[in-house]
Amino acid sequence: MNKEGLIKHFQGTNVDIKNILKAQEIAVKCLEHMKGFLKPGLDRDRIHEECERYMRSLGSQGWWIHDDPALILFGDLSTYSGPGLPDYRNKVIKDDDFVSIDVAPMIESGWGDLTRSFVLESGKIIDWKRTKNEEIREGMELELQLHEGFVNFVEETTTFEDLHRFTQDFLERHGYHNCDYHGNFGHTVENDAKERITIDQGVKLSIAAYDKPLTFEPHICKNGGKYGIKHEDMYVFHEGKMRKL
Repeated sequence: MNKEGLIKHFQGTNVDIKNILKAQEIAVKCLEHMKGFLKPGLDRDRIHEECERYMRSLGSQGWWIHDDPALILFGDLSTYSGPGLPDYRNKVIKDDDFVSIDVAPMIESGWGDLTRSFVLESGKIIDWKRTKNEEIREGMELELQLHEGFVNFVEETTTFEDLHRFTQDFLERHGYHNCDYHGNFGHTVENDAKERITIDQGVKLSIAAYDKPLTFEPHICKNGGKYGIKHEDMYVFHEGKMRKL
């Protein structure tokens, strides 16, 4: 990604691209930090506290969604999606577990938005490609294929609705379903969270013409499976192609 070209592209618009890039860098650094922090015995509150502490140490001024630093899902809660929080009572990370963390740092009106999923085996974080859990390995591989397919699918005339249909069809062909309770697969990045446009049915706006960064964050589960797999990045349509920030 040519950041200087991107900044020039959005100059004079209401897209706070400089602070979006700064906030997204905080999100990336936080999730890299959490890879070394996660361990068996931690509960949701301790993980949440560390995400907030670390992002504030990097300069985050707040949190763009529900004033909440991070959504944390693990174990049998990994498929959860809904208003509010799942029931974390008496739940801690186990020796063999699956954890996803979705962080939401903010600098002025610029957001960061990033999700990564982590696999623990025998009490250690491991590369998901090495996991003995076939469902997790297959799901993580499918997520990355889906992101690659999304980048190649979006063209000048592609609408948010077109992208939703592409993603839904991809999941159905592979025997997966969408966990998101709203049924969408991501959203635009706005100065005001209430103005987000979602990757959803019926949204006939062109992604390229709308010309703002957006997240792509399918939260997927194999039909009959137990794990909600999530991987989120932020993209922008620039120089004729979707490009990751």
